Amino acid sequence: MTDLSTRPEAQELAWLEDAMPAMRTAVKNRGGIPDLLVRSAVKSYTAVLFCNFTVFRLRLRGKQPSIAVPLLFSDLLPEGAPQKRVSSEPKYIRLLIDAEHPIDFYAPFLAQIAGATVDRYPKEWDCCSRYLECSNAGSCTHPDKAFAMQCGYRKILSSGRIFFGEKRNV
Repeated sequence: MTDLSTRPEAQELAWLEDAMPAMRTAVKNRGGIPDLLVRSAVKSYTAVLFCNFTVFRLRLRGKQPSIAVPLLFSDLLPEGAPQKRVSSEPKYIRLLIDAEHPIDFYAPFLAQIAGATVDRYPKEWDCCSRYLECSNAGSCTHPDKAFAMQCGYRKILSSGRIFFGEKRNV
């Protein structure tokens, strides 16, 4: 068994251990299940995933430490943060980690996109049989929150638009 401190991803995992509570709180505040936010170390980076959807990739090993963020979150990038596009990762923007922008500079942003992932999680279907109950409540009422993550109407309700029921506003 390999000692965690000697593995290449040890620094990434250690930083994420401290940052995960804020990210899980952001997920919970958006109606997601915090335990579905996990980290996964791979060959050259550690990914943070929500329901198998990449939130970001953290790379503290190698010559240029960086955070690779899906293009889906490009509108949320911190102003003034150094960025780089790489042809090998066409669906990501790399935020560079340097002396002026250490990893802790990005912590609030990473918590923000963890929460935003709940709203931007790709839908699998439009709505379930609870659409009227959810409309009247103004939010998803399905008891299985993991199942509810796949609902497109849940995302619409979280934006404030209600298509059915007593509170209909569209």
